[in-house]
Parts: sequence; C-alpha cells; structure tokens
Amino acid sequence: ISTVPAPLPFVRLVTTVMLWLLLVPHAVAQTPAGSDAFLTRFRAAAANPDASTLADLTKFPFLFEGKPHERAAFIQRVAPRLFTPGVRKCLANAKPMPEDGRLVLWCKPYGFYLGLADGQWRLLEFGVDGEP
Repeated sequence: ISTVPAPLPFVRLVTTVMLWLLLVPHAVAQTPAGSDAFLTRFRAAAANPDASTLADLTKFPFLFEGKPHERAAFIQRVAPRLFTPGVRKCLANAKPMPEDGRLVLWCKPYGFYLGLADGQWRLLEFGVDGEP
C-alpha cells in the first residue's frame, strides 16, 4: 500500500481549523461568569448622572491622577472628570474586549477595566490612551 501525501493547501486548511478549534474555547473562557450581567449594570450606571451609582460598582481605593480615592472622593472628584457626557454616551455601546479574565471598554481617551474583586465584578481601574 502506498500513501500519497495530502496536497499542501489541504494540510494548511486542516492545520488552521485545528488551531481555531483549540483557541476558541480558550478565548471564551478568559471572561469569568457574571460579566454580562455586570456589564448591563455598569452601562446603566454610566448613563446615570448620579455618580453614587457608579461608585456602587467600583473597587476602592480607586487610583486617579496617581492618588488612591475612596468612595466620597470618587463621587465628588473622579466620576465627574472621568465620566464626561461623551464617555458616558460611548460606554452605552462600547464593545467589551476580553483581556486576562477582565473586560475592557474603550471610550476615547480611556479604557475602563472591569473584573472580579473579592468575588464580585467591579470597575477596577482605567487607562489613558496616549494617541490623539
């Protein structure tokens, strides 16, 4: 019995499909359970001009301008500066990007990192996009 090698395009296709099948479950597993419900709550809180609603979903202390802020300072100083009307509007539809078991919502110029803290989903931190 002689074996004829498979044509190279077929081998590439099979290899690509196998890699895709191996990686898809890993990509889905990166985001822990409960993220969808939290994302809905976070979007609603971001749409609400009452900063205390956002504070209920935030992990404290919250680092802003290089300093840790507790709940009262977050409500008074951080939320009004971070959650501008344009950012609030963007957060309503921003696509959640999985990253290391967390979700990131990008609303220029910020990335909002949502993840687990003490077993509950929270706004953990934010990052500033340095691009104009």
